[in-house]
Amino acid sequence: QFDGVASNPREENVLDALEVYREQDCDGIIALGGGSVIDAAKGVSLLATNPGDLDGFDILKGGATRIHTPPSPVVAIPTTAGTGSEVSRGALIITTRDGLTRKMIAASPLLVPQHAILDPNLTLSLPPLLTAGSGMDALCHAIEEYLSPREHPVVEAIALGALERIALHLPAVMKDPGDIEGRSQTLMAAMMAGIGFEKGLGVSHSLSHAIGALHDIHHGTLNAVLLPASFEFNREAITEEAATRLAEAAGINASNSENRIDGIISWARSLNEEFSIPPRLRDIGVPGEDREVLVELAMADHCHRTNPRRCEKADMGEFWERAW
Repeated sequence: QFDGVASNPREENVLDALEVYREQDCDGIIALGGGSVIDAAKGVSLLATNPGDLDGFDILKGGATRIHTPPSPVVAIPTTAGTGSEVSRGALIITTRDGLTRKMIAASPLLVPQHAILDPNLTLSLPPLLTAGSGMDALCHAIEEYLSPREHPVVEAIALGALERIALHLPAVMKDPGDIEGRSQTLMAAMMAGIGFEKGLGVSHSLSHAIGALHDIHHGTLNAVLLPASFEFNREAITEEAATRLAEAAGINASNSENRIDGIISWARSLNEEFSIPPRLRDIGVPGEDREVLVELAMADHCHRTNPRRCEKADMGEFWERAW
């Protein structure tokens, strides 16, 4: 048994858990917890059968080609309705090399857990802020996946279905934490959005990954704060059809394309306000003096490559200004 995973999983957590795994002669892992626990379990399963430097398995360094042996089997049991890591091929883990701290991502179909067990009863004790932050993370996944320019009709349908479930049931769960049907629907939506990672994410996740590497701030809360700014940033790249379908899935009424996007922005802000999520990065402890390093780290992240608007360094700086 190992319970030493940080809220943003770190390499040392993976290595400590790997030591326990080997000492106890394990042949598989049951990951019971949120996305951080499941990602850390994937890291352990990877290194258990593919010894080496964890950072060397980063997809940005060609790491997928270094996975020569199937990782140890993982059974994922999420206790949050957020990351969808229980069905995804990726694991994000904080590493430091040559003085640079960032979130690396190991990704391969071999890292998808062998089994995922979704039991909404396990989410009933989740505190309100974690319920909100986790749910908004799944909501952001669904929106960014749908807006990704990659062609993937199956994921687009799944993403819209996930968004519809979250938009309907997350506010209900926040009002009544014991709403087991709402818990079940948000857990299912998070899993659906996890499947949708195949289409890619967007600029919000690049910046939230960068911030999470340097500051111990909940990943989903970061994405919730960034969501309204991401719509402002991407406004000109969002088609009328895309805006319409997102608004319909979220239950937002508006008469034209521009108003639909404005309506989505207002809706995202109102959800954050309703859930007591602060409106700007500065309000959750992200220091302004970190701007340059965080923009650099965000540009090194892979997610902005599938953002609907092309994102160069100056653009990422603009996004930072909108959100900070």
